[in-house]
Amino acid sequence: MRKDIKAPSIYPSILSDSKKTVSRQLGLLRQHQVPFVQLDVIDGFYADNLTLTPSDYAEYEFGQLQVDFHLMVEEPLDYVYEILDHKEKLPVRAIIAQVERMSHQANYVSLVKEVCFLVGLSYDLYTPFESIDASVWPDLDFVQVMGVEAGFQGQQFSSASLELIHQVIKWRADNKLDFKLLVDGGVKPEILDELKTLELDGLVVGSFLWQAENFQNLYDI
Repeated sequence: MRKDIKAPSIYPSILSDSKKTVSRQLGLLRQHQVPFVQLDVIDGFYADNLTLTPSDYAEYEFGQLQVDFHLMVEEPLDYVYEILDHKEKLPVRAIIAQVERMSHQANYVSLVKEVCFLVGLSYDLYTPFESIDASVWPDLDFVQVMGVEAGFQGQQFSSASLELIHQVIKWRADNKLDFKLLVDGGVKPEILDELKTLELDGLVVGSFLWQAENFQNLYDI
């Protein structure tokens, strides 16, 4: 790894429709004093999968955890309003939404910024770089690139995402932007060395993290 590139942080993610599973995973994160968690929300329409909703998550104890919501839904603005309905119980740091089913990116970005959350947009595996409106780039705190097709954990990382990752890195440098770049999905030991050579700020890890025999050792990778 080049000395001028800092190793990306590990961002645990939770994707489940089981309240019992979510309770166990949140408990493990609290136990290890993990600072952030990405909560995946899928509506059954964006992808053929369902998860807990922001309203469901409002029932949990987060302790020191801060929450980044990842919205894989049709019309993410609707879910931003749902999150706001429960903001007193949800320690939200950021909202990151898929661009593919979003009608008004500028409205989404503006609302999230207005309520003082960090805001991000996420590309699915085969979504073109140009899908993020040029006007919103300066306001983004996060840009996320999926290493798998959005909607399910446990998939293998696809090298098809690498071209888009490099496009985003170049755009950030050329335009002197300072958003954090995350890669989500398929992050496993066999690709870590390659991903750590890129100018990434975070790797979002789901199923591999939860299946690890030694959670702390994996989290420290």
